[in-house]
Amino acid sequence: MHGVVRPALRFPTTVAAASRASTSPVSVCSGRSHGLTSGGIGTNELSSGCQGWGTMKLYMDESGNSKPSLPLIVGAVETDADSDDIERRVQELHRRLSARQSLVGLRSFEDFRKQGFHASNDPLEISGPFLELMNDLSFRAYLVLTDRSTSRAGATELEQLEFMYETLLGDLLLRHRNRPELVCLVEENNSLKHLVDQLPPKATRRALAKLGRNVPLPRLQVVMATKTQAMSMAIIDYIMLAVSRWISADRTTDPANRKYRAFREVEPYISVLYSLEHGLISSRKMPLH
Repeated sequence: MHGVVRPALRFPTTVAAASRASTSPVSVCSGRSHGLTSGGIGTNELSSGCQGWGTMKLYMDESGNSKPSLPLIVGAVETDADSDDIERRVQELHRRLSARQSLVGLRSFEDFRKQGFHASNDPLEISGPFLELMNDLSFRAYLVLTDRSTSRAGATELEQLEFMYETLLGDLLLRHRNRPELVCLVEENNSLKHLVDQLPPKATRRALAKLGRNVPLPRLQVVMATKTQAMSMAIIDYIMLAVSRWISADRTTDPANRKYRAFREVEPYISVLYSLEHGLISSRKMPLH
């Protein structure tokens, strides 16, 4: 008997539609506000090569919460025309792996059945096939991190998370400023629910401040969802875990170190890996390997 999985999200096309669907996650869309604030991650990697065409879908999550010994990371995965196909394939893999009788009774497997993929908890029999699937998908990842030693992002962990969410999303608004809309899915987190309302205007102001002039930016929709509602969020979860472990290992370059090999496995997916304290660590233009 498989665990109960909540239905996949169907995104409303307007805020009014979202408010009418009482069972849908809360969402909000930014207008084309032109207020300015200061900020930015200090690199033009994200905002270069402005992308056009239709709606861009983003999956965002954070890592290292309430764990001071680990780097605090905010990451995003962007998918384009392939987003529906990616979600379908991740769901299909979940259904197929959930049927494995050899893992029945293993607590991490039962968690996986009920809650979907989770990088830090999935057994090898689950994480291995998921990493193989990632190799066959088309997406880009962007990550901002802090070792918590700077006051630039705020004094508390919550302030730091808010700063990194606003900064990363602001830069992605610039990168995709020729698109009509960005739909951003953030993993459900009670302590960050206020971001649903605050991210669109704050990210927009931060983007315009970095650009230095007022321009139209995409309509921004922010939605909180569980991993079972939007299983593609597991992609950024897996990437952040590999990055966190590698950073915690002092960015080792020893091939005998498993954390380094795990980072090398996900690095090709990373368009930007940026540290608030140390600047650009890796990008598609300047990869480590």
